Amino acid sequence: MLSQIFIITLIVGIASAATTLGRPPPKPAALADKEGCYIKEIKDVIPFGESVAPLGSCHRIYCGRMLAYASCSTVATDDPTCHLTDEDLSKPYPHCCPHLKCDAHVDLIPLIGTH
Repeated sequence: MLSQIFIITLIVGIASAATTLGRPPPKPAALADKEGCYIKEIKDVIPFGESVAPLGSCHRIYCGRMLAYASCSTVATDDPTCHLTDEDLSKPYPHCCPHLKCDAHVDLIPLIGTH
Protein backbone atom coordinates (compact mmCIF):
# COMPACT_ATOMS: atom_id res chain seq x y z
CA MET A 1 0.00 0.00 0.00
CA LEU A 2 2.77 2.45 0.90
CA SER A 3 4.61 1.64 -2.32
CA GLN A 4 1.45 2.40 -4.32
CA ILE A 5 1.04 5.74 -2.52
CA PHE A 6 4.70 6.55 -3.20
CA ILE A 7 4.46 5.73 -6.91
CA ILE A 8 1.26 7.74 -7.35
CA THR A 9 2.78 10.65 -5.42
CA LEU A 10 5.92 10.49 -7.57
CA ILE A 11 3.94 10.55 -10.82
CA VAL A 12 1.71 13.40 -9.66
CA GLY A 13 4.72 15.29 -8.29
CA ILE A 14 6.67 15.07 -11.51
CA ALA A 15 3.64 16.11 -13.54
CA SER A 16 2.87 19.16 -11.41
CA ALA A 17 6.31 20.60 -10.62
CA ALA A 18 6.43 24.26 -11.59
CA THR A 19 9.04 25.91 -13.80
CA THR A 20 9.05 29.64 -14.42
CA LEU A 21 11.19 31.44 -17.00
CA GLY A 22 12.61 34.93 -16.61
CA ARG A 23 15.25 37.20 -18.06
CA PRO A 24 18.55 37.32 -16.18
CA PRO A 25 18.98 40.58 -14.26
CA PRO A 26 21.83 42.88 -15.34
CA LYS A 27 25.20 42.04 -13.82
CA PRO A 28 26.73 44.44 -11.31
CA ALA A 29 29.77 46.28 -12.67
CA ALA A 30 32.12 44.22 -10.48
CA LEU A 31 30.90 40.99 -12.15
CA ALA A 32 30.54 42.29 -15.72
CA ASP A 33 33.55 40.27 -16.96
CA LYS A 34 32.20 36.91 -15.66
CA GLU A 35 30.54 34.76 -18.32
CA GLY A 36 27.09 33.44 -17.41
CA CYS A 37 23.96 34.54 -15.55
CA TYR A 38 23.86 36.84 -12.55
CA ILE A 39 21.83 35.25 -9.76
CA LYS A 40 20.54 37.79 -7.25
CA GLU A 41 19.94 35.16 -4.56
CA ILE A 42 23.66 34.33 -4.35
CA LYS A 43 24.98 37.70 -5.57
CA ASP A 44 27.21 35.94 -8.10
CA VAL A 45 27.36 34.69 -11.68
CA ILE A 46 26.96 31.02 -12.61
CA PRO A 47 28.14 29.67 -15.99
CA PHE A 48 25.71 29.09 -18.86
CA GLY A 49 24.31 25.55 -18.74
CA GLU A 50 24.66 25.23 -14.96
CA SER A 51 22.22 25.51 -12.09
CA VAL A 52 22.25 26.50 -8.44
CA ALA A 53 19.91 25.73 -5.53
CA PRO A 54 20.35 28.60 -3.04
CA LEU A 55 19.96 27.66 0.62
CA GLY A 56 17.19 29.53 2.39
CA SER A 57 14.80 29.23 -0.56
CA CYS A 58 13.26 26.11 -2.03
CA HIS A 59 13.94 26.27 -5.76
CA ARG A 60 16.63 25.62 -8.37
CA ILE A 61 17.79 28.22 -10.89
CA TYR A 62 19.12 27.11 -14.28
CA CYS A 63 21.22 29.52 -16.37
CA GLY A 64 20.46 29.38 -20.09
CA ARG A 65 19.19 31.94 -22.58
CA MET A 66 16.61 32.60 -19.87
CA LEU A 67 16.71 31.80 -16.17
CA ALA A 68 14.56 28.77 -15.36
CA TYR A 69 13.25 28.61 -11.80
CA ALA A 70 12.13 25.11 -10.76
CA SER A 71 9.99 24.91 -7.64
CA CYS A 72 8.32 22.18 -5.60
CA SER A 73 5.51 20.12 -7.01
CA THR A 74 1.97 20.12 -5.71
CA VAL A 75 1.16 17.04 -3.67
CA ALA A 76 -2.25 15.99 -2.38
CA THR A 77 -3.92 12.93 -0.93
CA ASP A 78 -7.26 12.02 0.57
CA ASP A 79 -5.71 9.30 2.74
CA PRO A 80 -6.45 10.29 6.38
CA THR A 81 -3.25 8.59 7.56
CA CYS A 82 -1.08 10.91 5.45
CA HIS A 83 -0.04 14.53 5.93
CA LEU A 84 2.10 17.03 4.06
CA THR A 85 5.40 17.95 5.72
CA ASP A 86 6.68 21.54 5.91
CA GLU A 87 9.39 22.97 3.66
CA ASP A 88 12.85 22.47 5.16
CA LEU A 89 14.82 25.54 4.07
CA SER A 90 18.00 24.17 5.66
CA LYS A 91 18.21 21.70 2.73
CA PRO A 92 18.83 22.44 -0.96
CA TYR A 93 16.19 21.90 -3.66
CA PRO A 94 14.53 19.41 -4.14
CA HIS A 95 15.18 17.94 -0.66
CA CYS A 96 13.62 21.06 0.92
CA CYS A 97 10.23 20.42 -0.72
CA PRO A 98 7.20 19.29 1.29
CA HIS A 99 6.33 15.64 0.83
CA LEU A 100 3.67 13.19 1.92
CA LYS A 101 4.36 11.35 5.13
CA CYS A 102 2.04 8.46 5.90
CA ASP A 103 1.58 6.46 9.07
CA ALA A 104 2.87 2.92 8.70
CA HIS A 105 0.15 0.39 7.98
CA VAL A 106 0.68 -2.87 9.83
CA ASP A 107 -1.50 -5.70 8.60
CA LEU A 108 -1.33 -8.69 10.93
CA ILE A 109 -2.12 -11.97 9.23
CA PRO A 110 -2.90 -14.81 11.62
CA LEU A 111 -0.84 -17.91 11.09
CA ILE A 112 -3.18 -20.88 10.67
CA GLY A 113 -2.12 -24.29 11.87
CA THR A 114 0.94 -23.16 13.86
CA HIS A 115 1.33 -23.35 17.62
